[in-house]
Amino acid sequence: MYRLYGFSTQNTLKTLYVLEEVGADYEFQYMNLFKGEHKTESFLKLNPMGKVPVLQIDDDSLFESGAICRYVANQARSSLYPEDKLLRAKVDQWLDFFSMHLGKWLSTLFFENVIKEKAGMGEPDSEKCEEANKFSLQQMAIINDHLAKNKYFIGDGLTIADLFAFAYIEQVETFDFSWQDFPHVKVWFDSLNNRDSIKRARKIVG
Repeated sequence: MYRLYGFSTQNTLKTLYVLEEVGADYEFQYMNLFKGEHKTESFLKLNPMGKVPVLQIDDDSLFESGAICRYVANQARSSLYPEDKLLRAKVDQWLDFFSMHLGKWLSTLFFENVIKEKAGMGEPDSEKCEEANKFSLQQMAIINDHLAKNKYFIGDGLTIADLFAFAYIEQVETFDFSWQDFPHVKVWFDSLNNRDSIKRARKIVG
């Protein structure tokens, strides 16, 4: 059985979505970041960076959400991470895209507009929000064009790339955002939003 240490952020949700999608046997350990539970000596032994999520596997551990998602899918021999090397590279391509580009900007907006208020960290930084909004809209348009021709990110089959992307894109539901210019992303979003695995994972983090 796995044990996943996490918090209610997109990085933890990515891993929960994959764990639920493959039907993995695991326990979830909620880490209250506001109370510094991720900085304790015991947790730093699992991840010296002091960040979540962390997947504990017997006496070993794995951090970084992408690595966890790949490992879980591999262990389950799931089509979420296809065996075909080119298809795997395409999954990795989209994981990198979201980590380095669109996901980065959406997470900036989420932090500035949602997390700061919850943590009592003051008002959103208008310059950071303006920059993040500019790039997120540009890159969302790219995604919209791609999903106009594909049911999922890798053709007609659900993969880690979709669950990874969903965890980032669902953040737009928490701040001012319009789907009007992104109808194909909205169709894709709604299809994932209705999956039982997504609903179960959300209940776990509350």
